[in-house]
Amino acid sequence: MNVARKLSVTLLLVVVCLYFGQAVAAPQDANAQKQTEEDATKGSKDVDEVVQYPMDAVQRAVKLGMQPYGFDIKKDKADYLDGTRSRHVGVVVGSGGEKVTVQLSPESGGTRVKIETGKGFVGRLGKKNWSTPIFKEALKTLKGA
Repeated sequence: MNVARKLSVTLLLVVVCLYFGQAVAAPQDANAQKQTEEDATKGSKDVDEVVQYPMDAVQRAVKLGMQPYGFDIKKDKADYLDGTRSRHVGVVVGSGGEKVTVQLSPESGGTRVKIETGKGFVGRLGKKNWSTPIFKEALKTLKGA
């Protein structure tokens, strides 16, 4: 009988340790993701640049540049893209939900890229500008890095 009691107490302790281990690990993962997002968007602003690549290649690269940051592309045309990030509850309620619009136009020997992040009204304080990180990702893709 004493062995059964020790076994049940040990099992209970293991379950409690596993539960609290996961409860502590989850916020660390969320904090790491938040830190990565803050690093990516720090100093970000809207982009209006000319790149020396054809418009179709730039459009594909920008689409790929939006994916790592959780953007769902809503409109996809040869000269225009728009996408939104899903909303999530974070430290600041209403974070996420940013809308990015990309306008492409032929320019002498290349393509003009205009990327703008719209923050909207709801949860404005928790939203970030994603234009520069998306542009940097697109440039990596275009350069083959």
